[in-house]
Amino acid sequence: MAMTNEEQRDIVVRGATIAVCAVAATVTLPVIGELQLEKRAEADFRAEAMRLATIEDGGVTVRSDPMTPSLLDTPWIRTVEYTLKRDTDSSMSRYAMRDRDGAALSSLVSFRPEHIKRAEKINDEAKCLSQAIYYEAGTESLGGKMAVAEVIANRVRDHRYPDSICDVVFQGATRTTGCQFTFTCDGAMNRAPRGRNWDTSQKVAAHVLMNLNEERTGGATHYHATYVDPIWSAGLIKTDKIGLHIFYRFPRGAEWAQVRQNYNNKRARVITAAADRDVNAAATSVIKTQDEAKVQKVAMDAPAPTLAPASVTTSTRTITNGAPKFNAVRKSSNVSSYQTAQVTRAAAGAGATGGLN
Repeated sequence: MAMTNEEQRDIVVRGATIAVCAVAATVTLPVIGELQLEKRAEADFRAEAMRLATIEDGGVTVRSDPMTPSLLDTPWIRTVEYTLKRDTDSSMSRYAMRDRDGAALSSLVSFRPEHIKRAEKINDEAKCLSQAIYYEAGTESLGGKMAVAEVIANRVRDHRYPDSICDVVFQGATRTTGCQFTFTCDGAMNRAPRGRNWDTSQKVAAHVLMNLNEERTGGATHYHATYVDPIWSAGLIKTDKIGLHIFYRFPRGAEWAQVRQNYNNKRARVITAAADRDVNAAATSVIKTQDEAKVQKVAMDAPAPTLAPASVTTSTRTITNGAPKFNAVRKSSNVSSYQTAQVTRAAAGAGATGGLN
């Protein structure tokens, strides 16, 4: 059938429209798909960012708490915390997996021989710190043990002391008057540590070595038992009393002037007290010497006691009394010494009950 011109024109226009639509679809559909993927990715990113912001806010809140250990503020622990929290999401993206795996791989190091020495040193440090805690505060509460361990850790960080725990604990131990910790030079270590107190001391040492402890002594580098009052305490600043120990730190800035004054005053009092003790001791010695002279004079002036014979012999029997036995032949010097001893003992007995004048 012959088509009119109008019909042919419609067919051509319709075909051209279809062709144009097909070409447009071929070009625009991928673009539209990409736009949708981008929008979806942006939405996922916003959701993930909000979730991570919540996590970060929670971490900041935890780290800002005064009771939080400083360990939680280190970069590597933040990375571990971040990746572990992302692991809780079952729909973790490939980017989260990459971050997690990267954090894990970055923590891996190749083995080197010096690692053995490092491990041995850590083991020795733990043992030294455990011993110090056990012998210095083994019977105290957990807080008392932590305080003693903190003092040792503070000394390691202080430039005035050695750089390792064992060197700090055993500093001066070879000198009987120079040991810094009494147990290292008084024979206490002859008694091996054992029992629950030893187990607790080891746990406290591990806790402090990992820097998980919270500060409780105010930066103290010294302490002494509550029942003593050493002169050096006047040269430091008292920070706290925990358990059976009083803790001190070095002065800072303007504190030095007051500390020097306190130390000089206490030193003067100690010297005066020592001088008084020497004077009293000398006076006591003079009185004792005078009393001894009096006793000797009494012994010389006292009449000789009558000494009954040890036994009386009759024709049929021998009667023995309670008097001391002497040899038949006596030297006058032996009798005199015996008499002197008797009088001296009597005078000493009178002095012991009545006191010295």
